[in-house]
Amino acid sequence: MKATIISIGNELLNGKTVNSNAAFIAAKLYEIGIVTGRVVAIRDETAAILESLEQALAQSEVVITTGGLGPTPDDITKNALADFFQCEMVFHEAIWQKIEQRFRQRGIPAPEVNRVQAWIPAKARLLDNPIGTAPALHFETPVPGGIAAGGAARHTLVLPGVPQEMKTIMAESVIPFLREINTAGLIEVHLYRTTGVAESKIYEHCRALLESRPEYEVAFLPKTTGVDLRIALREKDAAKKQRFAEFEAGLFQTIGKYIYTTGPEELEEVVGKLLRERRLTLAAAESCTGGLVQDKITDVAGSSDYFLGGMVAYSNESKMRHLGVRAESLQRYGAVSEAAAKEMAEGVRRAFGADIGISTTGIAGPGGATPEKPVGLIYLGLATVQKTVAKKFLLIGDRVMIKERGAQAALELLRRELLGMENTTR
Repeated sequence: MKATIISIGNELLNGKTVNSNAAFIAAKLYEIGIVTGRVVAIRDETAAILESLEQALAQSEVVITTGGLGPTPDDITKNALADFFQCEMVFHEAIWQKIEQRFRQRGIPAPEVNRVQAWIPAKARLLDNPIGTAPALHFETPVPGGIAAGGAARHTLVLPGVPQEMKTIMAESVIPFLREINTAGLIEVHLYRTTGVAESKIYEHCRALLESRPEYEVAFLPKTTGVDLRIALREKDAAKKQRFAEFEAGLFQTIGKYIYTTGPEELEEVVGKLLRERRLTLAAAESCTGGLVQDKITDVAGSSDYFLGGMVAYSNESKMRHLGVRAESLQRYGAVSEAAAKEMAEGVRRAFGADIGISTTGIAGPGGATPEKPVGLIYLGLATVQKTVAKKFLLIGDRVMIKERGAQAALELLRRELLGMENTTR
C-alpha cells in the first residue's frame, strides 16, 4: 500500500515553518507497512489543493493532508474538499457544542468565527479530535475494478496542522484504521535507540552482522542526541523467530552498551524509570546546559517522585556560594574542569539531600574558548554517597547542539551509573 502526504499552508513554503508533520506521518505509516511515495507542500489555494488531490489519488491508496482546518479565512481546505468530492457543506451542531464547551473550560465564550469549524463536507466521516476544535475527516473513494486486484478503495484522511492534534488523531484513529485495512507489507519493525556513538561507528561494529541478514530492511536515523537503528521485517522473514533472535543477540553483543531502549521512550523517561525502580532521588547542577537537563527530566510525568530540584549556577560566584565549589579549584583548574564538575555534583546532592547529584560545566561557544579548552569541551559530574566521578567530552556543533548533546550525555552518564555500567573518568 502506498501513501501520499499533502501538507497545506503558506507558512511551509516561505521558510517560516519546518514541515515536521510530514516526517512524523511518514514514519508512522512505515511502521505499519505503508510506504510514502510522495510528500507535497502546497499553498492555501483551492486550485493547488484540487490539483494535488487529483494527482495523489491517481497514485496512492492512502492520501493524508494536514493544515487548513482552522477558523480563519485562509483555512480553505474543507471547502476545497467539498468541491473535489462534489458534496455540500453541512452544519454539525454537536461539533459546535463541543467547541463552545472547550472555550467554556477556559473561562471564555467561543468566538463566533469558530463556528465555521462545525461546517463539514457531507461525504466526510468525522474523526474525533480530543485536544482541539477542528475534527479530522475521512473520505472513502470506491475504485471501479480495484487498484490492483479489484474491489479496493482509496482513502483521504484530512488532519489539523497543529502538530500535537495531528499526532493524537494519528495515534487514536488513523493508524488503527490503516493497520486494519493494510493486510500486506511490513509487519514487524524493531527499534534500537542509541546515544554516545556515531552512526558510522555503529555500522562499523555491526557491518558483518547486518550483511548476514540482507533480507532485513535497515535504516540509520541520526539526530542531535543519538542514532536510532530501525530494522524492518516482512511477513516471511518475521516468521523466522529464531533467526531474528540470533540477529538481535548479536546486535546487543556489539552495540548493547549504547542502546538505552528498544521502544519509543526518550532517555529521560528511561532514567526516570530506573530511579523510581531503585527508589533513588536526584538533584542537578548546571552551567553550560543552562537548565536543559532539568527541563528534560521534568518533561516526564511523575518526575517529582525522584527529582528533588536543581540549580543553574552559571557564574563562578554562584558555583561557590550555592554549590560549595572551592575558590582554589576554580583558580587552579578553572570552571570548566573535572574538579569543578565533581564539586558541583557533590554540592547539589548535599544541598537537596538527594541520593545522586549530577552536574554539567563546559564551553558551548561560540566564544569563551582557549587553545587548551576549545568550544565543545564539557565535563560532567556524578556524585553518590559512595563516590564521585567526572567525565570529559569534546562535542561538536553550534551552541544549541552542544547544549543538547551535553544534556543528553549527562542523562546517559546517569543511566550507566544506575545500571552499574562502567563510568570511568577520562
